[in-house]
Amino acid sequence: MHTQPRETVPHPGSTSPVKDAHRRSTFITRALGSTALVCAAVALSLVFVRHDAPAPRWDMVGALGAAAVTGGAWVLACRAAPPLGAAPSVAGERPPLPHRLPLPARDVGRATGTVLLVLTPLVLTRLAAGSGGVLSGLLIILVFVVTVKVLLFARGRAGQGVARSKFRVLADDATRGELHAVRVRVGEPVRMRYLQRGGKPGELDVTQFHWLVLQDGERAIRLGGAPEELGRAALRLGGQEGWLCWPQRWKLIEAELPAAFVSDGGEVLMGLTDPDEARPYLTGTRPPSSDRAVRRLPRTAKFAAPVHTRILGGALLAALLIAPVLCIGPDRLPALLDWLLCVSAAATLVVLALRGMGEATRSLPEGLSWTVEEESDPSIA
Repeated sequence: MHTQPRETVPHPGSTSPVKDAHRRSTFITRALGSTALVCAAVALSLVFVRHDAPAPRWDMVGALGAAAVTGGAWVLACRAAPPLGAAPSVAGERPPLPHRLPLPARDVGRATGTVLLVLTPLVLTRLAAGSGGVLSGLLIILVFVVTVKVLLFARGRAGQGVARSKFRVLADDATRGELHAVRVRVGEPVRMRYLQRGGKPGELDVTQFHWLVLQDGERAIRLGGAPEELGRAALRLGGQEGWLCWPQRWKLIEAELPAAFVSDGGEVLMGLTDPDEARPYLTGTRPPSSDRAVRRLPRTAKFAAPVHTRILGGALLAALLIAPVLCIGPDRLPALLDWLLCVSAAATLVVLALRGMGEATRSLPEGLSWTVEEESDPSIA
């Protein structure tokens, strides 16, 4: 993290209504989202499970249709879900530290969707090959190798293994009854854009950091994390007080230190903090209480129009492009048309999905005020 911002500007979406930006995850939204992913997975797997089935492939058409219907229903359910809203404030004595801290939940839906996206070009290659010969087999092997490499790369980029291992140390120290802690108040969420020289002449490389400002009197502590998590915490807990906790074994952790903000209402947000900002509070431990139960922040519905409109639109267009292959059969279509349809479908889905994912990294969760700061490398300032 960088501590000397040069410019602060309000995020353009900060005036958007809260009710349109953050909605609660419900059983219906989770069920519909999971069903849509399962139907898509079934459609993809049928290409290999029943690779010699004759056309028309009504099994795949039915699975794709079910995925489209449940995906659309998921969008509507997310838009109709109840607003998240702010957590009720708690008055009275300061509650004790908790004996058990919940680890951040894994985003299984996002991981599953990413895997399905990466596998789609391989599936469409197998579909286009039909009962082709040696050349088609070699092409399938080549795409398979590329798919495996992409999956490993995606796992490395999205992996949270190091952060989760740090959070586990924090949770274990809470169970052991040894935590460092300080009372803080929740402030605003911040995005820092750090500009530095790019890999090519004349280009800039932009690295983005996100944190939630926690105030201890005049002193600010930055709790870093994913922007959607921080935005949800700022909306839910903004202005409220609570404990910011660090592990007793912080000296055995390299680089950023894990920390957990525990609101007086019992909701927990875990993130990473700068060791220099945390060090003044790491001198004495406080005993947690086994009588206090805490919980994660409520989950929100995942649909975001700038992101999912592109991804779902790409998936629908790809399904329409391969419809002739499924209904007529790859062996009955001209080979050039067969491959053209499948390659176009794969390219359409991948390009639009990547645009959606890129929008997810550029945009900020709306519904509250974000502070956007910029800082440049001294060599280009």
